[in-house]
Amino acid sequence: MPPLRQAVIGEHVATIEPPDLLILSFHGVIRAPHVAEYAALRADLLSDQRYLLTLADLRRVEDVEPACRRSIAAIRDERAQATAFVGGSFRFRVVAELIANAARVFAHRKLAFRFFPDEAPARAWLADMRRTFRGA
Repeated sequence: MPPLRQAVIGEHVATIEPPDLLILSFHGVIRAPHVAEYAALRADLLSDQRYLLTLADLRRVEDVEPACRRSIAAIRDERAQATAFVGGSFRFRVVAELIANAARVFAHRKLAFRFFPDEAPARAWLADMRRTFRGA
């Protein structure tokens, strides 16, 4: 198995876990420049993928800057995507749903996401999504 590839974005860590999983571990405040760095990293490292799978660990998030909403919704990527969020406050869940809905409508993205209390069921759901995307 190839080695994991990692990048630090602000206080956050992005790891590519072969064959096709991006793991984002967030710490502290998520800021708009972090979103831009994430989008560039994803475009660089995952450009050959037909679909995107992301495991986003929110258990150590303190806040999300309001400008992040616009930055996330503005990312243009037509590939099918599934994101499993682990943890996250009620407030963050509401914000994430608003962002995802805006991305679906305005950016025409095929985007599935779910929230999980811990990592094991999140990984199981992503494995199901992988099978779905590969079969499509």
